[in-house]
Amino acid sequence: MKFSNDSIESYLGFFKDSLDNKGRFKKQYLGNSTSFKINNDSIYIKNLSNGKWEFKWKFVSRKNDTLKLAINNTTFVLFKKLNYNPDNSNNFDQIIFSSSGCYGSCPIIDISITKEGNILFQGEGYTTPLGFYSGKINHKTKNYIFNKFKYANPLKLKDSYSVNHTDDQSLTTTFVKNGKIIKTISDYGMAGTKELIWAYIAISNFHKKIHLKSLPLDEPFYPKLNYFSFKKGDLNLYLEKSESFYLWTELKKSKQTNGNFKSKYKVIFNGNYTYWGPDPNEARQHKYEISSITTDGQFFKFEFKGKEPETYNLGYNFIERNFKEINFK
Repeated sequence: MKFSNDSIESYLGFFKDSLDNKGRFKKQYLGNSTSFKINNDSIYIKNLSNGKWEFKWKFVSRKNDTLKLAINNTTFVLFKKLNYNPDNSNNFDQIIFSSSGCYGSCPIIDISITKEGNILFQGEGYTTPLGFYSGKINHKTKNYIFNKFKYANPLKLKDSYSVNHTDDQSLTTTFVKNGKIIKTISDYGMAGTKELIWAYIAISNFHKKIHLKSLPLDEPFYPKLNYFSFKKGDLNLYLEKSESFYLWTELKKSKQTNGNFKSKYKVIFNGNYTYWGPDPNEARQHKYEISSITTDGQFFKFEFKGKEPETYNLGYNFIERNFKEINFK
């Protein structure tokens, strides 16, 4: 937790259990912070769902950097103060977070946040809203999310974390600096560090509390429940879900062109093998069926059935900038 002068921030956030309009169970995100007050030796926090003050702990003692609190007469908790010295190399230009879903109703989302506070979001299943959206967040909210990842020191973390059970969700986070992917962390089942999980909660829920503008067409073409991968002969470069969405955000701001190029790779779709079950967003339909996507890394040509092809120019080679030959398997 984090204490400020007038508020307390919960590591996992505050949620309210409720039912949607179809009678299905859901958790409503209420934020990560709430007010607290101290009455004699007792600490109270404000319940965000009903506005009432609720007893949380009784103060027992504080020795140096350790705080001891009591939940009741027999249950005690110890908190140790954490001191951070974040690395300035963690000043990212863009963070992309994706969740895969699971064997159940875990949210399936993609979200990109730039240092200017620009948002691109896709709700693919078990979340609200569904579809593609853009938005803008204020400087305070952007800093809150970026700082959560900054304190996690992602550049010093492992590339992948995993629990040893099945049917859980996969979370991937891609960090971009100076237009280049400098780190992607894959986390199956929230096995990463506590600071990393704290950042997950912040980035995966804030879209529910801001205004988003609907993007009626997911142009350029973005596959449903699949990720991009590049095929070169018998070799494949598989992108993580967040890397696929990052490529889409780059294509989204690129210009269409009629120029020719020499194709070097075929773009194929890699299935979301973490998620099982029916399509949770059946309402999202592509206007045209895709035939093929070819690229040299800079120019991307989308060919459709019953429609003229579209070619996008990134202005740089996405593969050469972000990956190496050894990444092809």
